[in-house]
Amino acid sequence: MGIASDIHPGDDPFEISEKLVGRTRTKLLRELFNFFEIPIEFIEHVFGNLYARDILTQRERELCAVAALCVLNRTNELKSHIIAAIRAGATKMEIAEVILQMSTYGGMPVCIEGLDIAKRVFEKSKQAIST
Repeated sequence: MGIASDIHPGDDPFEISEKLVGRTRTKLLRELFNFFEIPIEFIEHVFGNLYARDILTQRERELCAVAALCVLNRTNELKSHIIAAIRAGATKMEIAEVILQMSTYGGMPVCIEGLDIAKRVFEKSKQAIST
């Protein structure tokens, strides 16, 4: 699997998901979609259309996702998108800065929790990013 920067319109949406959030998270998506009989068009829209657009870089797109998920306090998804941001080329300091900026919009509790999640991801980065 390549890095997130080699995602292009028309790529298979599950391959895009694997490049961004990894095999484990993509497997969970497949299982949930199959269990609840959610049409494939949903994931095709998210990963085949939105994530394959080339207006924002994957790095910029993932930093946006990190910001939104931090403020919304969606910790499982935040972890996945911090991993995706790293895969897309975001640095430790860029991710921390985005999360710090979210203290303005979501308050210090979500900022601190976001930084804690990011710290754990970076501490386990080799293991977390390869799955």
